[in-house]
Amino acid sequence: MSHTQVQWGRGSTSEVAAYAGPVGEVVLNTDDWSLQAQDGSTTGGWVIRPRLNPRIVTGTGSQIVGSTDDVIAWSPTTPSAVTFTLPASPRIGETHAFKYLLTSGTLYTMTVAAGAGQTIDGQPSVTMNTAYQSLELVYIGANLWVVK
Repeated sequence: MSHTQVQWGRGSTSEVAAYAGPVGEVVLNTDDWSLQAQDGSTTGGWVIRPRLNPRIVTGTGSQIVGSTDDVIAWSPTTPSAVTFTLPASPRIGETHAFKYLLTSGTLYTMTVAAGAGQTIDGQPSVTMNTAYQSLELVYIGANLWVVK
């Protein structure tokens, strides 16, 4: 292992997403305080997740997943179906977890949909409808999300 000086960078989400830095550079995203490790070629770098931001959703219908929504727990106040749409411009290594917390009465469908032109394990969406069911997705690039 060689010991060399490490370069640091910083920028907004859009600046970091468009940047491909030298091998070993660490970049701080000043919008969500995440770190990205650069490999010299991957635009946006590789996300290092030192944080875990939970979001409890009580609504139904169409819901947008934000880039900082690490864990989404769905516990609707008035049960009905819901669709969560993943971010349109995810970073490689971006991870989102979902937890189905509807436990009594009719168990409505919770759909997690990929953004336009993206897939989740080759499909446009995945569904959950079992109490306490969970799902974790990772973006691996080339418009592909995979179930972890």
